[in-house]
Amino acid sequence: MSDDHEEELRSLVSHLGAGIRDTHYQLAYDAAANVCSGTFDMIPIDLHDAVHVAVIAGYAAALSDLEEGKLDDQVRERSEIIE
Repeated sequence: MSDDHEEELRSLVSHLGAGIRDTHYQLAYDAAANVCSGTFDMIPIDLHDAVHVAVIAGYAAALSDLEEGKLDDQVRERSEIIE
């Protein structure tokens, strides 16, 4: 990986993790560790941190959306389908 590409990747990783609330970090970190444990064998080592932080950021964003009620209708709709 070139130095420029590696620096861009570090910047992206830093930006992805910037908006994670402290209350969500540990839950998101643990979930990402579970998701990534099966993925790391398939991707280059240079991408492990970026993938892990991206999964943390996505999980933390979903937790925020749930707290703010943004997904309430979708959750209700899916639970009705399951019943």
